[in-house]
Amino acid sequence: MRAAASSVAAAPTVVAVIAYDGISPFHLSVPSVVFGKERDVAAMPVFEFRVCSAERGPLSTTGGFTITTPYGLDALDDADIVIVPSWRDPDEAPPDVLVDAVRAAAARGAQVVGLCLGAYVLAAAGLLDGRPATTHWAWA
Repeated sequence: MRAAASSVAAAPTVVAVIAYDGISPFHLSVPSVVFGKERDVAAMPVFEFRVCSAERGPLSTTGGFTITTPYGLDALDDADIVIVPSWRDPDEAPPDVLVDAVRAAAARGAQVVGLCLGAYVLAAAGLLDGRPATTHWAWA
């Protein structure tokens, strides 16, 4: 027997993924496939998926094409989940504005996820201090 559908729709979980100049299309595609697919009522949970960036204008990718993001880092302000899918270079510190936005999201209770070299951004924000973490095998 199925429960009666609620007349009040649940608010979607807001997922913000951070893109940057030099991003790998593969790393951006992983959260896009998981959270960005349009979902119907039967495929709950529902996500509001946002691709955002600290940088404005076209972003180059390692695939040889450019992308633009519809959101800036202010999209993290009310995100439930923030994903940093990678980072372009472990020897390059992420910009302060990105680190500050990730830190602020974590401080207000958002789940913050670093995939692969995205763990470096979380580390730069101090979110991994005293905690175990894993990253790309070649950079561990």
